Amino acid sequence: MNAIPANDIKRHGILAVEHLLAKGPVHIIKRNHPVCVVLGEDEYERLTKAAQANTSVHSYSVMEWFALPPSGVYAKEEIDGRLIAERDSWDKG
Repeated sequence: MNAIPANDIKRHGILAVEHLLAKGPVHIIKRNHPVCVVLGEDEYERLTKAAQANTSVHSYSVMEWFALPPSGVYAKEEIDGRLIAERDSWDKG
């Protein structure tokens, strides 16, 4: 994985990211967890065009997404269990 700590970006600026972008997408790490991915313009365009070509997937604006009916109902305990399992997987990665 092509990654850089957020603190390195604070210290060295965008040049630190640009150097790594030559090797592919850059994962930004904060407090030992990936928080975002920086893509080169070419990769972003490729993904955008692929998403637009896939008519079976509808993209929503944030306001449209909030207006959607709930897709499922889960008990608090189930949601808590899923969150704990996801957080535990971060520690193993």
